[in-house]
Amino acid sequence: MKKRLALLLSVAMLAASLAGCGGGSSSSGGSSDGGATGSGHKESLIIGTDADINNLDLQKQQDATNNIILKNTHQTLVFFNNGSQGDERFGPCLATSWEFKDDTHIEMKLRDDVHFNDEEKTPMTAEDVKFTLDMAMDNMAASILTGYVQCNVIDDYSIEIEIESYNNEFIQSLSSVPLSIQSKKAYESGVEDPYYIGTGPYKFDEWVEGEYCRLVKVEDYWGNDIPEGENLAPGVAEVIEFRPYIEASSRVMALQAGEIDVCVNPPINELQYLEEDENITVYEQTGTRLFYFGFNVEKEPWNNETLRQAVACAIDRDAVLEAAVYGKGTLQTTILNRGLWGFYDDMEGFDYDVERAKSLMAEAGYANGGITTSLSYASGSPYEQIATIIQSNLKEIGIEVTLEPMETATLKSACVDGSHELFLWRWNEDSKVDFVYRDLYYTGSGSNYHHYSDPKADELIDTVATEKDPELRLAAAQELQEYLVNACPQVPLYIANLVVAYNKNLQGQYFYGGGNHDWRHAYIAE
Repeated sequence: MKKRLALLLSVAMLAASLAGCGGGSSSSGGSSDGGATGSGHKESLIIGTDADINNLDLQKQQDATNNIILKNTHQTLVFFNNGSQGDERFGPCLATSWEFKDDTHIEMKLRDDVHFNDEEKTPMTAEDVKFTLDMAMDNMAASILTGYVQCNVIDDYSIEIEIESYNNEFIQSLSSVPLSIQSKKAYESGVEDPYYIGTGPYKFDEWVEGEYCRLVKVEDYWGNDIPEGENLAPGVAEVIEFRPYIEASSRVMALQAGEIDVCVNPPINELQYLEEDENITVYEQTGTRLFYFGFNVEKEPWNNETLRQAVACAIDRDAVLEAAVYGKGTLQTTILNRGLWGFYDDMEGFDYDVERAKSLMAEAGYANGGITTSLSYASGSPYEQIATIIQSNLKEIGIEVTLEPMETATLKSACVDGSHELFLWRWNEDSKVDFVYRDLYYTGSGSNYHHYSDPKADELIDTVATEKDPELRLAAAQELQEYLVNACPQVPLYIANLVVAYNKNLQGQYFYGGGNHDWRHAYIAE
């Protein structure tokens, strides 16, 4: 269905104009020299995505592809810079500063020069911030604002946020794209699709579902005077267009033909041909997205911890890595995404050891195997390859596995309602550890596809979230990771490398290891 976004909107940048907020160029290769001033550039930047766009209502979606687009059109209070600026990974954006007045009250100061990209250039004020946060509690974004009580307006450019109890990562939550600040006036005035109105350097032009989503540069963007290289600076390309190519080979052909400028997640087995093309750059770096094998621990026999450990020892993760991504990834033992605060990977864990697996099988009461089960996963690569390896591995210890490929939405429903037994999934988080611990392992979490529930794990998760003493918090994080690895509700398989192929003249890109890239300042130099 063709949907014309007939609104005069602009897109805002998630970054601060203050020092320490990060730059517009990538710290991870292929970065620009700060902008296109004094040099020519193509009018458009066309990005070939590996997933379709399905919802651009900020607070009613949480898909990466949607968020990547919305980063260009909307802005958040806090900016997450991916660690490119040293230890300070979060900095000011639409909020210039914040302070905990006590454990449950946070005072924030807002920029006083921001306007929305509507016809009237409506100023953004504290009322818009309060409206956005309050509205989030009635939408999917509520899970991001765990502990939020209310937002009180102090004056036009000052707010006080009240939370239930102290949380180390509440401020980080405010950098999430679904919490980008929206226009209260747009909703109250009855504008169609008011969530399209943002404050950023680009605005929506046209979305043809399944074909493309086109953004255009905002000529009267409020941040036009901000120096290039800063995160709130204006865009460069006049048009940024996102085109979904679900079939990986189609993305590659489109890049080679010049139909697109960026090929996200090119197929590993075709990288050689791209690398041989003098007009294309193939970029690779360590990623953050963790692919894992999971158990539904509510289902027998997978409620048996020792049996789960036996399975963990039976999986040849080196073979999985080679089959899935031709070795372009990193094996790890812990359940936490690399790059996150508190990452710890020095526990013993369960390396590939068939004899140990058989010994644990006997200890679990299954000396002769005799287990029949099913493995659910999303159809296509890399899950097909992973599933085949694991099926073969588990057969060696007497576990017969039926493979059940399915559509991603169907798989997700099965994981939520608990009808699955074994499953393959992936999880990417690059800013908040609580989005891993609490979402995946806390009792009752909607993303806890393991259906795992353990009072000690819950207690440690809460400690990591609320402990103010840095040493005690770090110790709790290490203990939690060791505890979860030993409990084995999942078997971490590998962290996939980030691989992107693009026009050799691409400048100004800002890559994130998990794929949540920032294209606001990117362009093709001429």
